[in-house]
This record gives sequence, C-alpha cells and structure tokens, in this order.
Amino acid sequence: MRRGLDLLYLAGGIAGALSLFAIFGLITAQVVSRQFGANLEGVDDLTAFAVAGSALLPLAYAFRHGAHIRVDLIIGHLKGRARTVMEAVALVLSAGLAAFLGWSVADLAHDSWMFEDVAQGTVPWLLWVPQAACAVGCVLFAVALLDDLVVHLAGGTPSYRRAAELSAVERAAGEI
Repeated sequence: MRRGLDLLYLAGGIAGALSLFAIFGLITAQVVSRQFGANLEGVDDLTAFAVAGSALLPLAYAFRHGAHIRVDLIIGHLKGRARTVMEAVALVLSAGLAAFLGWSVADLAHDSWMFEDVAQGTVPWLLWVPQAACAVGCVLFAVALLDDLVVHLAGGTPSYRRAAELSAVERAAGEI
C-alpha cells in the first residue's frame, strides 16, 4: 500500500510539473505569435487553468517531501504525549479541511459538467476539466495528511518530520 500511495503522490507532482510546463508553453506561444501580429484566442484562460493545476495537483507530493512551510510555534515547544496529541489534532483538522475543499470543488466541477458551464473568455472552454483537476489535488492532499496521521498514531515518524530531519543535500540526493 505504501508503494501505491507514493506513486499516487508522485503522479500528482508530475501533473503539477506538467501544468507548469504548460504555462511556459502557452505564454511562449502567445509572445511569439504577437511578434507576428497574431493573437491566440483563449490562451489566457488556459494559462489560468494551468496555474490552478500547478498549485493544487502537487500539494500531496510537496507535503510528503517536506516542501510545505510548517509553523511550530506551539507544537515545537511541546514534548511527549502533549506533542503527540497536538500533532494528531493538527493532522485531523488539516485533513478535514483539505477533504472538505476537495469535496466542494468536486461538487462545483460536477455542477459545471451537468450544466455544461463554460469559461466566459473568448473561447468557451469547459470549466469542469480544470475544476476536476483542482478537486483531485485537494483530495490527494487530504489522503497524504490522513496517511501521515495513521503513521503518527501507529508510533511511526510522519513524512514531514522525516523530511525536516534530513539536510538539504540528503533531500536532493533522495530526489535523484
């Protein structure tokens, strides 16, 4: 199961990277086309969709690799059982919030699909596609948080703590 979840998180990270590459490609195409007096219709909307995907799809992958900023103002000063309980509470609340956001965006995507909602730009792009991608990113993040909650409650070391204990060189070597 560990391998499957890690592959799922990696898929989200790759999808986010592809979204970043799409932003690069779309903006480059638009800049080049303008040099020749042409205007690519709908590129602004596609770029905005790719930005949303690049922000949400890799959330789980980034979390599992310690790339999120964690504020330990309270938990950092706790020891023993108090720290264990507070970390569990933080993971439960975070997972609940991410799951709610994922459900809400999935519901929005479903409504957009049912009503055939389209973007209001120059090209009527279907809105449910980028909305569904955002929902997937939120749900993957919720799964990653629940994954670490289970590890934490079982007495293991959650991914965010393992990543924090590694040096930047060790993290880079692990990525290669």
